Amino acid sequence: MSAVRPLRLGTRASALAMTQSGLVADALRTLGVPVELVTIRTLGDQRPPDTSWGEGAFVGALETALLTGEVDLAVHSAKDVPTTEDPRLVIAAYPPREDPRDALVGREPGLTLAGLPTGSRVGTDSPRRGAFLRAHRPDLRVHPLHGNVDTRLRRLDDGETDALILAVAGLTRLGLAARIGQVLPPGIVPPAPGQGSLAIQCRADDPTTRAWLARIDDPATRQAVETERAFLHASGGGCRAPIGGLARVADGEVVLTGGSAGSEAPDAQDATDRRPIVAWGETRGPIADRIGLAAGLAARLNEELAAARPATPRTGPARVLLTRTAAQAAALAETLRADGLEVIAIPTIEVVPAPAGDPLDTAVADLRRYAWVVVTSPNGAEATLAAVARVGGLTSDTRWAAVGPATAAVLAEGGVRADFVPSERDGEGIAEELPIGPGERVLLPRADIADGILPTRLLARGAIVDEAVAYRTVESPAGSRAPLAGAFADGPFDALVFTSGSTVRGLLALLSPADRRIALRSTAWCIGPATATVAREHGFGRVREATSRSVEALAAGILAELTETAPTLEVTR
Repeated sequence: MSAVRPLRLGTRASALAMTQSGLVADALRTLGVPVELVTIRTLGDQRPPDTSWGEGAFVGALETALLTGEVDLAVHSAKDVPTTEDPRLVIAAYPPREDPRDALVGREPGLTLAGLPTGSRVGTDSPRRGAFLRAHRPDLRVHPLHGNVDTRLRRLDDGETDALILAVAGLTRLGLAARIGQVLPPGIVPPAPGQGSLAIQCRADDPTTRAWLARIDDPATRQAVETERAFLHASGGGCRAPIGGLARVADGEVVLTGGSAGSEAPDAQDATDRRPIVAWGETRGPIADRIGLAAGLAARLNEELAAARPATPRTGPARVLLTRTAAQAAALAETLRADGLEVIAIPTIEVVPAPAGDPLDTAVADLRRYAWVVVTSPNGAEATLAAVARVGGLTSDTRWAAVGPATAAVLAEGGVRADFVPSERDGEGIAEELPIGPGERVLLPRADIADGILPTRLLARGAIVDEAVAYRTVESPAGSRAPLAGAFADGPFDALVFTSGSTVRGLLALLSPADRRIALRSTAWCIGPATATVAREHGFGRVREATSRSVEALAAGILAELTETAPTLEVTR
């Protein structure tokens, strides 16, 4: 008997899935690991043969089997794995990749795209393949055709269509490479991110399985696929989006070519000229920078698509989405509405103040120890004042610093005067300008997700810094999902307003893939450089930054861009 515990490998029951899982099982067995295959029926397998599948349809049941301990690892086609991953799971191996390109398949050998007669029917269940094919040959009649590889080939041979587009990798692994008429150039139909690669998933807290899988991981494949998946994620799409990308890794560099398809061209005259708008681009750089490079390319292509999008005649005022609660966004909303804009406020984060008994209560119970209490947001001011009220710790000897006028105003409403407000309304301004001497103690109540720049710089100046969580930021509150879906159903927004990086992340996580793509083509208005950086990193192609960190500057910038009567304001792009 083997001393090594057998690994249970979860797989779909289709011929291609069993073949792919067999390749992984054989690789592990070569290392001396016994493997048992466990077939799992997924939502994608249960759908009727003439219906399309949604994102994650072939993945969810396998992930559930992993999380419940039914299997130890699961084999997926990497292109099917959603880009938002469950933190309890990890893709522990990407084995060496098969050819990632797509293939044209006809009933007769040797069919090429150039040889397809005008009006030929081409079957595919992929919006990506259909969009790029119509962009290249708008005369072709692209139609939905679903099913596994064998089913689609049978339907082709039965005359239901004139040609198919299938993945080269799937045909090769099934021994059907002879059916390929032409391998399509990635410059015509870019592959799906991850296509041709297998993603082997296991539980993050299973070191034994992870260690075995690490031995069959191919670094070059991993680097390329991670780059492509980052591009897909930053583009705002899922595995069903009309987005393609192919990364190549060599000599310490990654080269990523990407394509993204949008709506039909505005000058289409008839059905044969309804050519989708597509944007293409390429980026290259050090492998270590691959995620940022991918996000940058996605932002650039989103901006190109937004610029080329057919103009929709406006029948109403410009639309603005505020991503804070109605109460917190009230002043900005009032200013924008006064100039005729349609303003919708839907929170994409939820602020939860520190509860009674938390370390913040202990800190404010004896404020005499502190030379300064430094408050960096209105939320932090409200939470700190609430803690003071609970424990009765307010003393007139304590000096208070506020990051800006809005925070100072909240303190004033609670009976506390801000003794210091920096000229630069951010944490760096406080760090540089706060009048503090060596050895003086500072209380820094702030968000649980705040970065370490401010305390680090205060420590460098000789201060003693006590940090306390004043409030926790919960991104993507579930109650906002339906209101956002309804708001986007009413049409795109002219401006999306963000006051923190968490509001950016929160919005994108709440939107459907289709609405996410619409959002990323909108203009992101950000209150400061840190928020603007997060917006760019997440795929926004049009990012505007207020000239100062204030509601007034933010409103002025938005009005300058969206109204004719607003004063011109210099805006940092």
